[in-house]
Amino acid sequence: MTILVVEDDAVQRRLLRFFLEQQGYRVISAANVSEALTCVQHGLPDALLLDAMLPDGSGLDVCRQIRQLPEGPILPVLLLTAYDIEPVIVEAFEAGVTDFIPKPVNLKLLERRLYHLLRAARHEAALREREQQYRTLVNTLPDVVIRGRRDGTVTYFKPSETCPAEMFNLEITPDTRLAAILPVEGVTRIEHALNNLTAETQLTVEYRAQCQGVWREFEARIIADGPERIIADGPDTFVALIRDVTDRKTTERLREDFTAMVAHDIRSPLTAMQMALELLEAQDAYANQNLQEIVSVARQGLNKVLQLASDLLELFRANQTGMTLLKGVVFPTVLLKRCVGEISLQAQGKNIELTLDAPEDLPPFVGDGPKLERVVSNLLSNALKFTPEGGRITVSGAADGEWVVISVADTGPGIAPELQATMFEPYRQGGKHRSLGVGLGLAIVKRIVTAHRGRISVESTEGQGTTFTVRLPLHLN
Repeated sequence: MTILVVEDDAVQRRLLRFFLEQQGYRVISAANVSEALTCVQHGLPDALLLDAMLPDGSGLDVCRQIRQLPEGPILPVLLLTAYDIEPVIVEAFEAGVTDFIPKPVNLKLLERRLYHLLRAARHEAALREREQQYRTLVNTLPDVVIRGRRDGTVTYFKPSETCPAEMFNLEITPDTRLAAILPVEGVTRIEHALNNLTAETQLTVEYRAQCQGVWREFEARIIADGPERIIADGPDTFVALIRDVTDRKTTERLREDFTAMVAHDIRSPLTAMQMALELLEAQDAYANQNLQEIVSVARQGLNKVLQLASDLLELFRANQTGMTLLKGVVFPTVLLKRCVGEISLQAQGKNIELTLDAPEDLPPFVGDGPKLERVVSNLLSNALKFTPEGGRITVSGAADGEWVVISVADTGPGIAPELQATMFEPYRQGGKHRSLGVGLGLAIVKRIVTAHRGRISVESTEGQGTTFTVRLPLHLN
């Protein structure tokens, strides 16, 4: 590291140079203001030892000029002065001096002061670099970025291309509030979300706003701004990333409408085909055994297509109006026994060990029994589909405080970690081992569980198996 020593006394200058070089520093020296300014023209040193009184001016003049340079504000400047009285020291700090040492200089004190000043300067330089990287990253985002406090005041704002032109010149003051940046609906929804924000959560809200006379849709992701700012009732500061999602939403709606239309239109001819196969099977059941087997295979394929059409319509309705629940009393152990019994013969046919581990006294709760039965059946069907012959499937049920916990574990090939986060989305599957179907089953399962105010999660290790866990509240409000 390089130290610039500015000292007019030749003896003291040589002494300081010798001492600092003994400490491993590279030393440059100057005897006056002019020489010092010439030295810094070729690049700033890592620290500056500056005599207060120089032949051609004050050492503070050197400090003031250095502070005007791009990297000057973080340079450690240690003032050497024989006049350590209050007015002199106050003037020195106002000029930008970092610290001072009275003359005659105590070399041991100089060593420790210089060490701490250099360490602080390195930390500040690292912080400035990270801040610059952060600002560069933020400026490249296509989102509106807002940093603010729980009371609705804004401390930072970056507009996006969707913002009106006047927003690009908006000056953020201590009194700027969300209402000065966002429409009323956006402010209301974000402020409501802030009441539920914690250090561990990331909340998403959506709102609509008119932009140049056209209604646009926006999505705001809200996160706490650092755990160190957590107060008693939640994070004190937050960051909101707001993106125009109009085009995405329009595309999603077009896809859903098209899917629903196709699913609806194909059900009628499929139902007619099913009835015709049933009549054909009934008439020729005993007369032609080969024909009966062919009809049976055709019926199985037809039932799969009908189920796919039903899944598509159910998913569409859930997205449009939300999942409708026909509430009743659900006895979880009875439900689990029924679901396990339905696939027990299939499990035997694949030589798969099927086990139910649930106490008889699991507490009943209010919910939609048929839909929850579909949740368990779907998870069991997946487990049976992907568990190899000779494997094991375990269905468990337990009470956990105010929750009923149901899990389905298999010894199948497992799911890659990068795929687990999206496998509950429509048309997503769990990788190469889970390539059957079109990826609607788990999406419907997730919507049923969510409609019950429950949660579903997955734990999986490739080559070892997968466990789906459903948590359902005992009290459904």
